[in-house]
Amino acid sequence: MAGPECLPFKTVEDVLEFKPENYQLFAATEALVKRIPIANDVPKTILCHDMRGGYLQDRYVQGWSEADSYRFYHWQYIDAFIYFSHNLVTVPPPGWTNTAHRHGVQMMGTLITEWDDGKKRCHQIIDSEESYKKFADKLVEITQHYGMDGWLVNIENVVQADKVQNLCDFVAYLTKRLHDVMPGSQVIWYDSVISTGGLRWQDELNEKNRMFFDVCDGIFLNYNWKDQTLRNSKELAGASGRAMDVYVGVDVFGRGCLGGGGFNTVEALTAIRQHNMSAAIFAMGWVYETQGEANFLQNENRFWRLLHHVLPVRVLASGCLPFSTSFCQGFGQKYYSQGQEVGTTSWHNLGLQEPQPSLTEAQFEGVGPSTSSMALDNDLAVLGGCCLKLTANPVPKDGSPVLYRLFCTEIDIKEPVVISYSYQCEDTGLDIFLQCEVLCGLQTKKFIFKGDNSDKTSDSSVDVFNSTPPSTFLTDYPLFKSSLDGTGNSKWTTRYYRVDPSKTGTFTMTCISVGLVHPSPPTQQKDVQTAHLGQIQIIPESCMNTEVNVSEMVATRKDGDNESVTLTWKCSNMSAVKYFNIYSTQPKSQLLGHCNSSTFVMSTSGKGEATPPSVVSIQPVLKLGFALPLSSCPSVEL
Repeated sequence: MAGPECLPFKTVEDVLEFKPENYQLFAATEALVKRIPIANDVPKTILCHDMRGGYLQDRYVQGWSEADSYRFYHWQYIDAFIYFSHNLVTVPPPGWTNTAHRHGVQMMGTLITEWDDGKKRCHQIIDSEESYKKFADKLVEITQHYGMDGWLVNIENVVQADKVQNLCDFVAYLTKRLHDVMPGSQVIWYDSVISTGGLRWQDELNEKNRMFFDVCDGIFLNYNWKDQTLRNSKELAGASGRAMDVYVGVDVFGRGCLGGGGFNTVEALTAIRQHNMSAAIFAMGWVYETQGEANFLQNENRFWRLLHHVLPVRVLASGCLPFSTSFCQGFGQKYYSQGQEVGTTSWHNLGLQEPQPSLTEAQFEGVGPSTSSMALDNDLAVLGGCCLKLTANPVPKDGSPVLYRLFCTEIDIKEPVVISYSYQCEDTGLDIFLQCEVLCGLQTKKFIFKGDNSDKTSDSSVDVFNSTPPSTFLTDYPLFKSSLDGTGNSKWTTRYYRVDPSKTGTFTMTCISVGLVHPSPPTQQKDVQTAHLGQIQIIPESCMNTEVNVSEMVATRKDGDNESVTLTWKCSNMSAVKYFNIYSTQPKSQLLGHCNSSTFVMSTSGKGEATPPSVVSIQPVLKLGFALPLSSCPSVEL
């Protein structure tokens, strides 16, 4: 499964020799989903991912075979993600960029020079106006090709005094060039070199380092700050209306940082928020590295639950439509499509991560004696490798629901939409429903999507929708119907609804929740009741017949390479595709792997298999939330 590797640029020459055609496999394919803009006085949060030198299993752009490799999924709390390593130019592997963009988070790379070798490279870059402009132009080209959103500039070596202005001009030129070709991109300066060229971490914004702050989009402060240095930084940046562009560093490993990091990272972050300042959290891989891989999920959730009250949840905007999620985090012990097991081996691929809930188990804290929970379950799925397990202890017998809030949104619905959800309820008499909080003009309402025979309500603030049988509903949507025909899926139940704003009035969807309920009092009840939520889809009707065609499939082999074949193809509508599944269809049907781009490198050595594949098919998985029928997908002989 390994295949091609995304790697950093280690020398200045490597950067200057960059040509996009040599790096086609490493370009991200997802555009940045829009979020609701935050106010100018709301602090921002950047996450800087430094883990064991970077480029671990995540460097394999077609995925890795170990399901428990590191992943991140608390995107709702952050505004930008910096992929970090100690190489000259660190570019994020496309899986990171694709999933970040899917959640509305900017993805940034790192330019770093350090120690004696770094000092030489730094001065090679800033030697003259010609040299720094040539290097910056290449960084812009790399940014565009990789689909990134900017750079952290981290110069951790002494700079010759007569070259400091060149360094500052380089940062200014890079920032302007990026803004010109990629509006919304950003360059962040790390608190290191000062105006004399000395390497002196200031732990604040001051007159010694503000020359760099003034020409870029922000500064990432070192970690040994004090209360007074925060006041100083905010006052100086605030004088030019840029208080939120100072990102106060927090080292999760606790090196010189208030609170000592780890699960006590909240102490430093709370101190920063008391000044209403932005933060840059560094090395959150601490959880995975120090607490063990086996309990990663529980410890990761604990880490972010401790921080949630100082990390405002970001809200998805209308640009996220069509919206579909199966809750997969980009890994699995098996791979499922349309609820069927089609891949039998473990896998890990961040590019396949689905939109994750923006609201977590923290919502249940302090709410009575409830032990309700929602957790990832990788024993079954509708699409990918996971679903959401809902637990209640227990669901009340009186018909009142247990509610699980999932997504904060601000999605304007101005045309008919198809809404569906797939679920499994293990307990007899237990039912599930979908609830959307909406704003109709100035009125707040709830749209509740229930089963076939649900009662209407006299409450004017609640609209109840009953589902339509799939056999009836799907006849109006041939693409949807063809993808589900013949799946033989009896494990999951899916309910479908059509919501027409000409009848309800146009509305804005502000929160998406699910609930567990007993429609009638149960005769017997378990102490703990569970249900599984496999998928939610909200699809504008105009998207329901989206056309996606794969054509011009070509299989090529490099001279002297008897181990692999490169498959390429053209896709008529890449913006409608989440990713592609690659299948061997002869001599037997077998899932070979996944990719986000229209290129896949596959082994033909037959290692681990009785016979290498001779015919391969490409199956698009659409952003609508389903894969096209494999029987209709094109194939190529090897």
